[in-house]
Amino acid sequence: MRPAHCASTLLASNGNVRQRHSLHPAGHHAARCWRLLGVAALVALQITLIRVQPALAAPGDLVADVLAVASYPQSVAPSIAFDGHYLYHTGYGDSVLHRLNVPPAGGASTATGEYDVTIQGAATGIMTLSYDSGRDAFWAVSGDGLSIYLLTKSGLASLAFTIDPATDRPGFQPVGDYPNEIKIAYDAADDTIWYSSDAGVRIYHYHTFADGSGTADLVAGTPYIDIAHLFITAAGCPYYFEYTKTGGKVAVYPYNRYDSPTSAEDLECDDVSYAVPVFWVRDAFDGHIRAFEQPPGTPCVYGGGPRPTARLALAIAATGPTAGAGFTFTVVAQDRFGSLTPRYGGTVHFTSTDASSGVILPPDSSLSGGQGTFSATLIKAGPQTITATDAANASVTGSLTVTVQAASAASLILRTPASAKPGQAFAASVTLNDRFGNLATGYTGTVHFTSSDPLATLPADYTFNAADGGVHGFSVTLMTPTIPTLPGQTITVTDTANASLGATSPPVNVSPL
Repeated sequence: MRPAHCASTLLASNGNVRQRHSLHPAGHHAARCWRLLGVAALVALQITLIRVQPALAAPGDLVADVLAVASYPQSVAPSIAFDGHYLYHTGYGDSVLHRLNVPPAGGASTATGEYDVTIQGAATGIMTLSYDSGRDAFWAVSGDGLSIYLLTKSGLASLAFTIDPATDRPGFQPVGDYPNEIKIAYDAADDTIWYSSDAGVRIYHYHTFADGSGTADLVAGTPYIDIAHLFITAAGCPYYFEYTKTGGKVAVYPYNRYDSPTSAEDLECDDVSYAVPVFWVRDAFDGHIRAFEQPPGTPCVYGGGPRPTARLALAIAATGPTAGAGFTFTVVAQDRFGSLTPRYGGTVHFTSTDASSGVILPPDSSLSGGQGTFSATLIKAGPQTITATDAANASVTGSLTVTVQAASAASLILRTPASAKPGQAFAASVTLNDRFGNLATGYTGTVHFTSSDPLATLPADYTFNAADGGVHGFSVTLMTPTIPTLPGQTITVTDTANASLGATSPPVNVSPL
């Protein structure tokens, strides 16, 4: 691309403007940065840049500068993307995804950590990237400008939809030396993609999915805009511009450095690498990728913009907690796609279906990076639910259902009838409970029977098993009739390995009557 003449009139919202733009959705104002190299509706994340030269703290100040020597594609339409850890870039119709480390703040440095992967699945290569933090992948436009892919970091491109030039780009007017050059940007606010030609003034707005015919699905409310509230950069121009999504120009910011980019090709937001948010700007010809301070009041959020937290996902690693014993579980703030929302700043309140005395739930807590690990203690055996809810927004909630296992057997209950006839068998049962009154379903001890009746027929020693579930029935026969002046006969059952675990029945009146 050849640098365009720099003039503020280039940003006028009219059909006579011939600009090359790169799009990037901004935070507070949903702003975008466009390069006057070709209007590319690229949703960019806002980034605050720390200025190195000159030593001022203002929008446009240079924060970092890296020369990507080994992997820099020497071609037009280079793209830049940032995933919170690394910088990624491609060239025009590139078949290689290039990665490098974020440079230190300061003057120009040589790229480190350069790593390349081959792009597979995109027949005409990739032209422009835009990172989607929710999917941890890149939205990418093909070398012919008509196919939109979801590109993984391993280089696999999956076709999301194609663009029908006749129906999906109303009023499209290719201009300039590279009429097929396209810029795109991902907007996480509504999960959409902005799309524009390199030197046009119309930006198209698509859903991330295809319509019924398999082609691009224009957003009904805003199918396109003619220069929107965006940040825009201009090739060969030492300024970048801020527009509203309705086309109003907000401000102009100079690149506060002595050698501004000769051809600013693409923008990406970064609010984690430096002390201030920045825009990464990719130059077409000099091999540099630079970070410039972002205007105040428009928070940068890398990866397409902020994703509102839709739910809280709870999980436990163990199969189930034990009554009265603490266990840990995790809470993760997720967006509507099920992806982590690390910027979640709410307070989480915990409740449970178990209202038993002794239940311990975490206090109201915040999450670190959108996730946290907590401890709880439940008492009542069986399925129980723990629910986490945003204290200020009840719609942001999530639940975890666990099956609480009874604790070890702490008491034994022997049930017998109040009376029996001599020589006639009757039913008795033995029940094991834990210290909370839960049925000790896991009890597998052996019990032994004795009786005050020396002639009684008693059950043999019995070992409980899992099928018993802590309860087993037995048959008992008493023979010695009760003497009127004495109490009835009793039965005693005791754990053979734990003499303290046992019980004696109430007296049974043994009478032939």
